[in-house]
Amino acid sequence: MSTVSPVFTEYERRVIREIARRQVQPDALRRILDRIGKPANQLLKAGRQSQNPALRGLSRHVQGWVEDGLIKTLRAANMLANTNDILKRHASHGRKLNDIESLRYLPLSQLDAVADSLTLGSSFLLAVEGALLGGATTMAVGIPGAQLVIPSLILTDVASSMTLLSRHTCRIATAYGYSSKLPDNLPHLVAAMAPQSQNSDEGYLALKTAVVTSIRESGQFLARTSALVIDRELLEREAPQTIRLIRYVADRLGVVVTQKEIGILVPVAGAVLNSAVNVAFQRVAHQTSKDYFRRLILEDRYGEELVTYALATETAALRNLTRT
Repeated sequence: MSTVSPVFTEYERRVIREIARRQVQPDALRRILDRIGKPANQLLKAGRQSQNPALRGLSRHVQGWVEDGLIKTLRAANMLANTNDILKRHASHGRKLNDIESLRYLPLSQLDAVADSLTLGSSFLLAVEGALLGGATTMAVGIPGAQLVIPSLILTDVASSMTLLSRHTCRIATAYGYSSKLPDNLPHLVAAMAPQSQNSDEGYLALKTAVVTSIRESGQFLARTSALVIDRELLEREAPQTIRLIRYVADRLGVVVTQKEIGILVPVAGAVLNSAVNVAFQRVAHQTSKDYFRRLILEDRYGEELVTYALATETAALRNLTRT
């Protein structure tokens, strides 16, 4: 039985239950990203709480650099976000409006439908970006002299993917009536992308780092071994995880994989892994941004106090249910 106030519509009560459930029982993907990002977040937290003035100062500087970088990324992404496209999407649903702010008065179900319609295009762009730069980074490892450009490729990959993710957040904000073009809405964009209670952003960057590290290790392994066939002993003793994965799949298919064939497959694997990480995080970021602006819409309509109370009540009920 729902504990949400009858003041809300049935759909709004369902949204509150969904937000509360994700706080209490996050899905597997979010749990993985939070777990990976937790060490970095704890390190920053320890620095902020340290009795050492130097450590506190360093932690504040790092936090400031992260926030400045996020703001700059959002501003760059905002130039790519087409607000007219959002109005056209609403118009295609029979709701022709002249300004973004008017969207806030539409039923929440209609706002959710338009927000969800944005995911396919964003996922496609992030998949392509991840595949291109992931593959390029992998191939650069195996080309003499090209290793010098790897740091630039990694930086470009992270900057490009974060810009595309920020663009998606800008479009989500606009879909709910908070135009990303208005400077007053910048704090909402930052809060939607980097909620204080989650480690997903740190987890995403850590996962990207792990993929790049695995790619580089694979390239170095192939460069230094001269075996025509990577036998099981060499595989178990030295091979990095990416090559082990390729060999495992080949064994399952009953195929003997030579060094030359692995040299071709490693860039493909790097492209696929990097692309998959982007798409997976885009899914988490979409839901996080969507929930942020759904809550903001409800607070605009009913007041922050009532919405906070409704969420707290529903969250407590879900926690009690999980304990029993």
